[in-house]
Amino acid sequence: MEVDADTGAVLRHREEVKSRPGEDFLGARLRELEEEKARRAAIVAQGHEREKTKQGEFDRLFRKVREESGSATPPPRPVRDVDLD
Repeated sequence: MEVDADTGAVLRHREEVKSRPGEDFLGARLRELEEEKARRAAIVAQGHEREKTKQGEFDRLFRKVREESGSATPPPRPVRDVDLD
């Protein structure tokens, strides 16, 4: 438990791991670690899936904007002084 010395407020705490009768602490802790590992893997998989679909969303939005603009090809680039050399 972490307590602020000035205010006396509890900043953080972690519940004590309660073991069942006949169960060792190490087994309970290993099970907790496996659950945390599974939770982290699920979060990473969710982020990976979001990144995979992001490119499709960008392509869809780009096509929509291009269709709304009325031209399929970009306008020609203006001639610059550097190009005339």
